[in-house]
Amino acid sequence: MCIKAVFFDMDGTLVYVPVSTTEFVSNIYRRLGLNFSLEQIVAARALVGESWEKRYADYTLRTREAFLEYNYRLLEALEARGDLRTLAEKVQSHWENFPEEARERLYPEVKSVLDWLERGGIILGVLSNRLVDFSLKSLHKHGIAGYFEHVIGPKIAGAPKGKESPEMWEFALNKVEARPDEVMHIDNDYEKGIVPSKKAGIRAVLLDRLGTYTHISDCDVIHGLTEIFDLLRRK
Repeated sequence: MCIKAVFFDMDGTLVYVPVSTTEFVSNIYRRLGLNFSLEQIVAARALVGESWEKRYADYTLRTREAFLEYNYRLLEALEARGDLRTLAEKVQSHWENFPEEARERLYPEVKSVLDWLERGGIILGVLSNRLVDFSLKSLHKHGIAGYFEHVIGPKIAGAPKGKESPEMWEFALNKVEARPDEVMHIDNDYEKGIVPSKKAGIRAVLLDRLGTYTHISDCDVIHGLTEIFDLLRRK
């Protein structure tokens, strides 16, 4: 069966960030005049993160206000001084400029692959657990937004568990007006991306850039995006 549409995950598939989340948060704090060690930030994130994750286990509830709450609670755990709500807002403004400030990078083969697929008449989309606005900022930063007809996230898809919710895939299929066997999804996360897309009947392709998934045999495995050329030619 010919593939009509290809969806890509974002992080680890199309883009990557050369710094850890903890380092990024530390850089934000320093810009705001707050000096905490990486160890302090790791401890605070562990303390706050678990309860926040439970409260917002439903991805559709992860609004800007929810992330402001997280920023506030993290600052509180770090015993930061000053107006914590104002500081939380400033922290969030940096997060919203994450692609620029974290020096997010595009994998080198992405543009040529997207160009090849587009010229082949394949519908392209992004399907990620990110907020859609966040994905769009990255796509625009790297000059590839124009390739994608659809950018899908949990909130607009009504998918409480993001990619692990059937609603995410149903929404994507409706958007491209295709049957599951006419759609391919490329993801670097086996459990959260490959397994649920397979359950939806979509052709799942695991992107294993580091060669860590040596035991996987129930889906196509590639080590760089250019390898999808051969996969599509075979179908």
